[in-house]
Amino acid sequence: SCIVGIIVAIILCVASSEFINNQNVTEIDADNTVDNQESKLDAVKFIRTVDGDTIIVEDSNGEHKRVRMIGIDTPESVAQEEERNNEYGVMASDYTKELLSNAGTLYLEYDVDADDQYDRILAYVWLEDVDDTFNVENIKNSMVNAIIVENGYGIAKKYEPTVAHDDILAELMAEAKENNIGLWQYQEFRDLWK
Repeated sequence: SCIVGIIVAIILCVASSEFINNQNVTEIDADNTVDNQESKLDAVKFIRTVDGDTIIVEDSNGEHKRVRMIGIDTPESVAQEEERNNEYGVMASDYTKELLSNAGTLYLEYDVDADDQYDRILAYVWLEDVDDTFNVENIKNSMVNAIIVENGYGIAKKYEPTVAHDDILAELMAEAKENNIGLWQYQEFRDLWK
């Protein structure tokens, strides 16, 4: 029975060694998977601003694409129906132009829907390639959609099902509105969103 005990001990030793080795492999594989998921931003070249919430970028194939910033809305400035355009739309457009005036590369984060019925790419637009797109400081410092809302040049607007950042955008809008930041200082701008 002593020999049986030794054999059982050896088998347990080998099995636990194999288990530990397999655990290490699994952890490495899991880390690699996490790393791959974190690099989810798509680098594009900024070309120009269309209006407060829409820009033109150049993708990796050299094609120019229209990008509509999701989770926000700004007043109209270039709508085909002239009566929809207003001075607040021009001010919002000018703000976005100024904000992106030195942008070379921008980074796009996609949500559930990648485009809309107007064949525009739907994205959260980032000034930097951030690791954590849900970090509040990253959002406030680098997400163009959030910067526009936080500075009062657009509103947070829910577009189902693309709602990944709706909560923080709604918070930023509430603060801007409460403090009369940007266009919120104008009653006519407030009236646009009633």
